[in-house]
Amino acid sequence: MNDRWLKIGSPMSDYVDDRQSFKTFGLLSLRRRWKLIVACVLLSALAGGLFLTLRGASYTASTQFLVYVKEVQPGSELVISLGRADLTQVENEIELIRSRGMLAKVVQSLDLAADPEFVPARPLSWIAALWPFGVTPTTAVEERGRQEIAIDALAKRLSVKRIGTSHTILVDVTTSDPEKSALIARDISQIMLQARVSADQEGDRSPLRRERLQGLGPSVYVMTPALVPGKPSGPRKILVILAAAAAGFVVGSGLALLKDLRDKTVRTAAQVERFGIECIGAIPSSMRGDAAENGVSSTHLLSQTLLRMTVAVEAAKARIVGVASPTAGEGAASVARQFAQAAAGSQRKVLLVEARGQSAPGSRRENSAEDFRQGNDGAPDILTVASCDDAPGFANWWTRCEQQFLAAYDLIVVGLPPLEQGPAFRTAAQHLDGVLLVMKWGGVAEQRIERAFSVAGAAPSDFIGAVLNQVDGRTIGQFGDLLWKAEASVAERRRLFAGTMPAVPAVGSA
Repeated sequence: MNDRWLKIGSPMSDYVDDRQSFKTFGLLSLRRRWKLIVACVLLSALAGGLFLTLRGASYTASTQFLVYVKEVQPGSELVISLGRADLTQVENEIELIRSRGMLAKVVQSLDLAADPEFVPARPLSWIAALWPFGVTPTTAVEERGRQEIAIDALAKRLSVKRIGTSHTILVDVTTSDPEKSALIARDISQIMLQARVSADQEGDRSPLRRERLQGLGPSVYVMTPALVPGKPSGPRKILVILAAAAAGFVVGSGLALLKDLRDKTVRTAAQVERFGIECIGAIPSSMRGDAAENGVSSTHLLSQTLLRMTVAVEAAKARIVGVASPTAGEGAASVARQFAQAAAGSQRKVLLVEARGQSAPGSRRENSAEDFRQGNDGAPDILTVASCDDAPGFANWWTRCEQQFLAAYDLIVVGLPPLEQGPAFRTAAQHLDGVLLVMKWGGVAEQRIERAFSVAGAAPSDFIGAVLNQVDGRTIGQFGDLLWKAEASVAERRRLFAGTMPAVPAVGSA
């Protein structure tokens, strides 16, 4: 393996296909992005409250009419009786109330054209206050226009319908003032009760006969007069707030799903497999001892992942193992310490090689007491190597160590520079038997990881395996041990560890 790190430009694109990446998509997206959803719900509820404040309350006054028919009974004497109206006559009365002629009478009677609720002020009405000769004159055309606007506004606030299958008509008038609503409903009742003159104008009929024949045909009777409503009829505040909150939840959920759909970061084993590297396990973002939803605690999951890493290293017969990440800040150094600690706890002599920081340019320090720290029982020895400006990272760690010193250890864990630091990574990895790759869960996009592989000149066969670091706790609670077994093909390629790993999943068994 010493020479293959010198190859530059190994085409990782050969291992990356165009398949849609397996995503932790769906309900898990909503749980992971709950803050976004809550923010959308709160903003929508706030918008609903603002709407209720600006709109104000509305009041509805109601009145009921009974439709009947006056008809002449056959016989020698002129007898007028009350008959029963049919459906057509009821519908005619409803259309009569809705007619513009009827509404025009109401507008003129109550002067609704001067009411701002029915005829809003024009946008430039403030100019009238600047008119030097007082109030601006109103032309007949403008007056007719205001009348038409008031009629249209009254038609929108008027509801006329038949009650069930009866001959009763219900008239509802809704405005922002309870007394105004009742006044309009009463005025409609008065106009409907006006005498329906159908008197015969022929001269051969006497005034008495003409008076008795007057009003024949459909007529109405006010069953329930309009009263001033005691409480508002709308809007229903609870329903508006609930509807706004539901709309916010839908919008927030859509945004959460869209963000996950557009997310190209590594979140599952299937995405790691696309680079030709097997995903060994997952490391949670926090070490909480409480159990997740499927009974998997973060501490237990970490121990199982470290065990898998140890088994993978033994299966690869690697003694000097590097731990690296595609880019900086993905937690490779922390994973290297945890892995070395776990390996040292298995009665093996382990050395952890890590960086201390930059030293003077061109300086070359030999091993000293402060560079080496011997671990206690169950802890690895730690060798801290200073880096130089001309050889950053661990490029010179091998030359600083005596071979007899290194030969005394069963396992040497070396923290490596990120793959995107190509020359430093290749130089530091020359004497390694294999590399464990650390990918931060939801860290960087797949394209950047692919570029890091190209810069490092690394091939998939150079890696023992990969682990997902800082995995979200909700994802662990959802998937548990199946997190890195997102596809059946992943389990098939683990036949190498069939003899060493337990047959039953140690974590998150379904």
